[in-house]
Amino acid sequence: MKTIDKIWMFFGAVAMAIVASFLFLVDSMSPFVPMPFYMLILAWVLPYGFVIVIMPAIYLIEFKLLSHKKNFGKIILVAASLLFILNILYFWATWEYGALYQGELHVKIIAIENTVGFLSLLLIAYLGIKKDSKIIQYSANLYLLLLLTWCAFPYFGETL
Repeated sequence: MKTIDKIWMFFGAVAMAIVASFLFLVDSMSPFVPMPFYMLILAWVLPYGFVIVIMPAIYLIEFKLLSHKKNFGKIILVAASLLFILNILYFWATWEYGALYQGELHVKIIAIENTVGFLSLLLIAYLGIKKDSKIIQYSANLYLLLLLTWCAFPYFGETL
């Protein structure tokens, strides 16, 4: 593994831990800290603060296993595309529920954040393949996992 790969692994894991810690830095979710539902489930099930370690660990394992693959950029583009589609379906299925408990404006803002986030991710992933740039592909990979940690599949239920 090259030095640049190790740097991406380290700083990517730190970025993941910072974003995962948002869950503990706010009293309740907001449009700017929407809290993905699976992060809340992990926070309920695991010891306090352990959820901050989960996403960086997933990032490190995924990066270690896939980053050296020839088709790494395509893997990220396909994963981002599938998750974007699933995220759209999730919003479609939970829109009314979210509007009831969080308010229409809250749901719209998070939907816009997710749409802009995933569309820019798809653009970055595509450019990484087109330019055959590992750095751009690493950026898309980190961005994908940061979106999953920050705002994808948000919890729209009653305020906790």
